[in-house]
Amino acid sequence: MILRWVLASIVLLCTTVFALPRFRKTGYDEQEAWLLLNLAAGAYADSPYECVNRTFPPHEARVLLENIGEECDIVSSLCSGYVVKSDRLQHLVLVFRGTKTKTQLLLEGWASHSDGAPFFDMGDVNKYFLHAHQVLWPPVDRVLRDPRYQHYAVTVTGHSLGGALAALAAARIVNQGLRQSGQIRLITFGEPRVGSGKFAKNFDAIVPNAYRVVFRRDIVPHMPACRKDFSDTRLREEDVHPCDDYEGTAAYHHGTEIWYPDCMDPGCTYLECTGLPKNEDMQCSDKLSFNLGDTSDYVWDHRNYFGVKVTSYGKSGCDGVFNATEVKEGTIHKIVSGLKMWASNIG
Repeated sequence: MILRWVLASIVLLCTTVFALPRFRKTGYDEQEAWLLLNLAAGAYADSPYECVNRTFPPHEARVLLENIGEECDIVSSLCSGYVVKSDRLQHLVLVFRGTKTKTQLLLEGWASHSDGAPFFDMGDVNKYFLHAHQVLWPPVDRVLRDPRYQHYAVTVTGHSLGGALAALAAARIVNQGLRQSGQIRLITFGEPRVGSGKFAKNFDAIVPNAYRVVFRRDIVPHMPACRKDFSDTRLREEDVHPCDDYEGTAAYHHGTEIWYPDCMDPGCTYLECTGLPKNEDMQCSDKLSFNLGDTSDYVWDHRNYFGVKVTSYGKSGCDGVFNATEVKEGTIHKIVSGLKMWASNIG
């Protein structure tokens, strides 16, 4: 009897504690991120129509407004994206697709080893990302300037290369006065470093609601490499050193990293990385070291977010889309249910 009372008390405590909202240090919303991952995946499909329809409830009246696609490099690789609107919510979502081919990936990497190019006096950015942004921008600009949508809030998202293009779009939207800072949200997945430290600082000043989701040991967010700070004499040369040059010319991240160090299932722990160095928090994925022999593991983590292989999931039309309301309950709900069952069986 006493044991049953103790277990019942544990169940009540768990139910009470885990019903409380998670304390947030930032404006990151995990439910929103799950939904946007579906849209980022949908960008890899021939048409994102099915992913859009399976992601949002009918009462939000989300519709595919425009598909975007243009050749964006010397081998005629296609860069693409799309726009979703909801007149009922007065909201637009801009979605950009990630890398399509190995040749395209090679060209992106090659560009990172040369000097960047200026981006609207905000600092230098990767030339490949900049050119892709420029060829995709005209239809985006047209939608944003359309009087029917000029007061709509805007969310921008993408995976991998798509994340880089989403970041440039968000920065340009505010830089050119198409929306105010408070009308823009950016959530990306596996985004590489887009530009210099100077760009990062200027970006943070105008797009404060920017979150870069990183899964475990995804290596792409660590490319191109940042300039390291070797001033801490307590660290050995072979230790992992922090990034330097937040205001300089070397590659550096903008926005807040959201790091999932172990898993991305419902209930998994994530860290809001607001420590130092700013945007390159050494308590998050920047503390990792990478070994050439484990490359396949790093690539797997880049391709898989929130329990799905992003490209294949999108091409399937997001079939089996995850219900974002389960993110709130997930593992904790299962633990509490199990304890209740256990307690009920003890007489």
